[in-house]
Amino acid sequence: MKKCAIFTNSVSDLSPSLSEEYGIFVIPDVVIFENREYFTNIDIDPPMLYRLMREHEKLPTTSHPNQNIYMEHYAKAEEYSEILCITVTSVMSGSGSTAALAAKMMREKGFRPEIYIYDSLQVSYGLAYLAIEAAKMAQKGLGALEIIAHLDQIRNKVGSYFCLYKLENARKGGRIGEVKSLTADFLGIKPVLTFKGGTVKELGIARSFDAAIHRIIRLYKYRAKKGGLVFVCHANNEEVAQRLKEQVARFDPDAKVLVEWIGVAIGIYTGERTVGLIFGE
Repeated sequence: MKKCAIFTNSVSDLSPSLSEEYGIFVIPDVVIFENREYFTNIDIDPPMLYRLMREHEKLPTTSHPNQNIYMEHYAKAEEYSEILCITVTSVMSGSGSTAALAAKMMREKGFRPEIYIYDSLQVSYGLAYLAIEAAKMAQKGLGALEIIAHLDQIRNKVGSYFCLYKLENARKGGRIGEVKSLTADFLGIKPVLTFKGGTVKELGIARSFDAAIHRIIRLYKYRAKKGGLVFVCHANNEEVAQRLKEQVARFDPDAKVLVEWIGVAIGIYTGERTVGLIFGE
């Protein structure tokens, strides 16, 4: 019997290929665009999202999976003895509460695997980073409680830094956390943002997008735990992302650097051309 199945939300931005590589079950979030529902990475992917947003003025909205979606996906891991569901930050989403309610309902129905819910206090590739760490441990045969103990040690050591090319989507979407400079587009100022304590925080401002990218590279140079997994993520801005990858490789040739798309649920709020860097500190 398999020991522990790792689940997470699609707001982790894990691609289908990465989730398959690490054996992670991904529960899709819902995007609502002009009264139509899309399941992320099933009905809609990042390139399609950015095309739709260019063609329409009104932003799509998002909804986390309901309890039936969670239950349907939990059922796929019935051959495991445990399930660990690593959810998107509870500070910005009710997904974790829904995941826990679905777990309770599964127990009441006699579902055998024990289900544990873990609040990542992260989104996007910060969440993916934790899910992959958990999956590696699960592949070695460790149980949910051992994995949770490890996640508790590293959860606050995930560096997640990014820069929005434009601030319009963040203003419209409203899910902006503690960011003060969202009205500064007309000045050309770019906030350097981080994700700490379960929400977005403003780390500083730069006078251009290139200067903001340079600031993110400096943060990596001085804060990163070298030789680890690194995500360079982008919202349809692969040229800059590849350049960022090359600079990371110069500082840290042993790092495993992956260039990935900012996914659908997050890309709605970041808008196109955003670039981010996520790594262990």
